[in-house]
Amino acid sequence: MTAIQPTKKETNYVVDPKRFNLWLAIIGSMMFFAALTSAYIVRKAAGNWNSFPIPEQFIYSTVIVILSSLTLHWAYISAKKDELYQVKVALFTTLILGLAFGYSQFLGWEVLVNNNLHFKGDDVAVSFFYSITAFHALHVFGGWIAIVRTLRKAFRLEVHKKSMRALSMCTTYWHFMGLLWIYLYLFLFLNR
Repeated sequence: MTAIQPTKKETNYVVDPKRFNLWLAIIGSMMFFAALTSAYIVRKAAGNWNSFPIPEQFIYSTVIVILSSLTLHWAYISAKKDELYQVKVALFTTLILGLAFGYSQFLGWEVLVNNNLHFKGDDVAVSFFYSITAFHALHVFGGWIAIVRTLRKAFRLEVHKKSMRALSMCTTYWHFMGLLWIYLYLFLFLNR
């Protein structure tokens, strides 16, 4: 007598659950940073605000994040054309630029510290600046993980025109992080 094997239930989702979760995370991040920048504006209006120059390293960060979005778009286009070597090169370049972004952020914080601008309760403007940039850096860390995972898949030949989900999701998240940084930089620059 043979045992009856259960059949694998097919699920046809209208929306890919992983993409849906990614968009929920992006929306949640947008709400978090909207709340943080709103709190910044409200607290600045209350007075006792120390205006300070933003270190130039943060503009370098902005240029680097734009370049990294371009290289990730290069990876995406290459995958759609099945140019698998180009996908690997572009993803690796994006990872290096992403790490350079993080390093430039660190250098910017170092300039602040050298100018005696520390994260502390009595200097609210500086504390907000550190908080906003650090929370963004934490989100970028998640982007680094996504890029490394996608790069690993590319080396296993799992990223190509018939298998784009991992790269597509990585691209969506990284572009969001880049746009978010541009918004945050302009916000901080214009609201010093």
